[in-house]
Amino acid sequence: MASGSLDKCMNIWSVKEAKIVKTYNGDGCIFEVCWNKEGNKVAACFANKKVCVYDLRL
Repeated sequence: MASGSLDKCMNIWSVKEAKIVKTYNGDGCIFEVCWNKEGNKVAACFANKKVCVYDLRL
């Protein structure tokens, strides 16, 4: 699971363990996150009108 927040962080969660496994810091508040269908990338939409795609395979 992925979540974005007003603290400029996108968190990747382990649903099974109910904990954050990775945090990415952005340069603006995050209002929306979306996984690709393969489940290896997440896009984050920021308040400053930027969209970043994070490749989780790296």
